[in-house]
Order: sequence, then C-alpha cells, then structure tokens
Amino acid sequence: MSVSLYDSTVKTFARQLRNLSAILTKAQQWCEDNGKPHSELLEARLAPDMFPLPYQVRNCTNQARNGTLLSNGTWTWMVSSARPDDEHTFEGLQARIQRTVEWLEGIREEDIKGGEDMPVEVWSSGEPGRGMVTKFDSGHKLLMQIVFPQFWFHETTAYAICRMKGVPLGKMDFLLGSGTLAW
Repeated sequence: MSVSLYDSTVKTFARQLRNLSAILTKAQQWCEDNGKPHSELLEARLAPDMFPLPYQVRNCTNQARNGTLLSNGTWTWMVSSARPDDEHTFEGLQARIQRTVEWLEGIREEDIKGGEDMPVEVWSSGEPGRGMVTKFDSGHKLLMQIVFPQFWFHETTAYAICRMKGVPLGKMDFLLGSGTLAW
C-alpha cells in the first residue's frame, strides 16, 4: 500500500496543527494558573540566537501551506515575509492555526494528485523570477528535503519552548493533543 500525497501532507499538517493548537491552549492556561504574563511564553526562545514561540508557530503554518503541492499549476512557494506575521498573542496564533487548518480542509485529494511528481522552483523572494532560485526535480524532493524537516523542526521547537518554561506537556500532547490520531 502506498501513502498518498494528500494523506502525508494535507491530513498530516491539519492534524499536527490541531495538536499545536492544543499545546498553545495548555500553555495559555499554564500562564493563567501560575500568574505568569503571556509574554513569559510568547517571548521565550530556546537559545538567544533562536526565534521566539510565535515565530515557531507561524512557520508551522507557512510550511503546511508550502507543502501542499497543488497540481493545477497554481502552487507557489511563499516566504514567511509574504504572509502577515503580526500574531503576538495566543489568540492571534490560534486564529492563524485555525485559518490554515480551514484552508487545508478546503483542499480535495484530486487538487494535489500528481503534485509530488512536478518539478518545483523555490524563489527566495516568494515571487517567480525574483531572487535566488532552488530547483527540485520533483515536489517529493522538496517535501522530503525542506518542507517536512522545517515543519517538524518548528513544531518541536514550539513544544520545547513550552516545556522548558514549565508547561506540563508530554509526548502524547505532541502526538495526540487534539484527540485526533487517525484521519
């Protein structure tokens, strides 16, 4: 049995974004239960040269959109700066996640079928013809070399920031935080 592009991207990204949403809900509740300002988590980073929690969440949503290889020729890599990144509250981050999940849920399997075989160009500006280009001979290679590692890195980093600050999270929050394991 082969795994479809739809299941490995659309369904997986939507499930993991719901799990990330559940993690943020616990993080916000932890702040309130412990009398901590939300900034305690929202400004937290794992190391001084790393980005804070909101950046990690925004990049998960960006990678979910970038990794959905629409096969109708409308797919374009979008850099982080191409999407507003003004969510600096738990509510704003939750809304961003929800918008991305709703966008993913609007994609049908036939919308991306074959996208894994299409050659892909990623332009550093997010606009074809502007900036530096990285070429992949297939969408599959883009997913395996860039999108999946980026998505999992930023989701894991968001989880780790919350854990580091004391939010009571475990592995099951990462895997099953939204209560949805299967699709």
